[in-house]
Amino acid sequence: MPAQIRNLDWLRSLKLEGHPDFGARLHEALTDIKNGLGTLEQQGNFNLQGTPAAPPAPDALKVVPHPQGVQYSITHNANFYKGATYRIDATAGNVTHTYDVGASRNGILPVGNLKADYQVRTTYPNGVSSPAVRHPKTVIGGGGSTALLPSQGAGTTRAGQPPGFGGPYRGSTPPVRGQG
Repeated sequence: MPAQIRNLDWLRSLKLEGHPDFGARLHEALTDIKNGLGTLEQQGNFNLQGTPAAPPAPDALKVVPHPQGVQYSITHNANFYKGATYRIDATAGNVTHTYDVGASRNGILPVGNLKADYQVRTTYPNGVSSPAVRHPKTVIGGGGSTALLPSQGAGTTRAGQPPGFGGPYRGSTPPVRGQG
């Protein structure tokens, strides 16, 4: 939501002796600031009115055993802004550890042979998390294949797309932003 400047139209009508266009110029300057703040808000994943809303939840989480622990693959086909990051929760014996895996939707968690349940959430910096998406089964790490799961991309790229090809948001038009 763009910044609101109160009395902007009234400021445009102000006149000062010797400076008949004072109000118009003040209005122009404040409008430029307002537009700049709107651009900053969109490009930086900010919400000038409060906490940014969470990005859409991921579609699915796949977790498979890997010799070093478990390998994960996050499917996230929704439209979202650049800066979305993922957090994977591993829960074993009523203890949960959270792994911040950044913008990458593929990787290996070095949990050894831990038997755990996994879920993933996504968030923007300084924002709230999306609802969690669970992997449907408990997974025992420390075994399995070293073969990599298919790439799901990183940042705003799509599955199998090389890094650096994603724009400021994923989709043809920016997703609607709201307050969280």
